[in-house]
Amino acid sequence: MAGRDNPDFLSAGTLKGNKVVNKAGEDIGKIEKLMIDLAEGRVAYAVLSFGGILYKGDKLFAIPWQVLTPRPQEHTFVLDISREVLEKAEGFEKDRWPLTREELSGNYTYYGHRPYWQTVMAEQTGLPGETESERMSRLGRTSGRKYPDFLPADTIEGEKVVSIAGEDIGKIEELIIDLQAGRVAYALLSFGELPVIGGQFFAIPWQALQVKFHEHAFLLNIPKWTIEKAEGFDKDNRPATTREWLSAVYSYYGYEPYWQTPRL
Repeated sequence: MAGRDNPDFLSAGTLKGNKVVNKAGEDIGKIEKLMIDLAEGRVAYAVLSFGGILYKGDKLFAIPWQVLTPRPQEHTFVLDISREVLEKAEGFEKDRWPLTREELSGNYTYYGHRPYWQTVMAEQTGLPGETESERMSRLGRTSGRKYPDFLPADTIEGEKVVSIAGEDIGKIEELIIDLQAGRVAYALLSFGELPVIGGQFFAIPWQALQVKFHEHAFLLNIPKWTIEKAEGFDKDNRPATTREWLSAVYSYYGYEPYWQTPRL
């Protein structure tokens, strides 16, 4: 387990703006945003702007997390893609995103990686002769959905949180990213409307949150009494994020840690 000087977990806001270099250490650009898969709780892709040796004007590029190696101490990511591939990559205009799942599938393929949702769907369905489009449609993951599959982490942060009963109970302060897995390790929530103990901030598994687009809110699928008895902490004096600590958090709320499932 990495220590505080070389952490395994960092907030999405800390990662935004990190520079990106190639294996030779040449400056390529920077991370503009992290796009979160709302259903899976994964970093679907990083939005990169290319400057330095690969200036690409106003275009942005969707990069799979798998090809990025974080160097937290240097506030840097190493991009494991050849310059030739990057020079031929197609970007997208700043006013045309987030990408659909179908568009993102093409990006993953171009960079030599299988989209993570195809692997999951293949494991879940395994139906012979079924196309990707048919699998996506049957699992409710079509590109023609009314609402997007992905949202920027900085858009999610600050959104209000409502209870099962519809009460406003707080907001999402931060998303903490598992750098190794490329997932939301937990959402840091502040609860201002509940008589909680031990502080006003709580680590909540992503699986316990459900986006409600029409309300610009997230539904917390945890009973109010469970939150009221949970042990919170002060934002500036939070526990060190380790898998052991996270495992206890997940267990308390009745969820299995994502790293203990075959879907990691």
